[in-house]
Amino acid sequence: MPARGHAIVLESSPGHDATLARPPERIILRFNSKIEQRLTRVTLTAGDGPPVPVPIAIQGPEVAAQDRLVIPLRPLGPGTYVLRYRVLATDGHITEGALRFTVGAGQ
Repeated sequence: MPARGHAIVLESSPGHDATLARPPERIILRFNSKIEQRLTRVTLTAGDGPPVPVPIAIQGPEVAAQDRLVIPLRPLGPGTYVLRYRVLATDGHITEGALRFTVGAGQ
């Protein structure tokens, strides 16, 4: 039986390592447990650039279950991006992870 206590990403949109024809307007991460959204930190890195903090949506129908992060994005150009997240599960455990995706042909 898997250990409980850490928020694990069950699904994401876009998927990890996805190649997209058009840039996403938002990223959604769904976890296996409720998370403390107000204590969540998210950054987006484009190519070799510095990580840029991005806001998360903490209201709306997608986050009503409190097991999802909805990250609205500014318009993105072609290239590879890495979204890094640090979440606190409601049970007090911290989880860090990353989601990589490419817009267009990649760099």
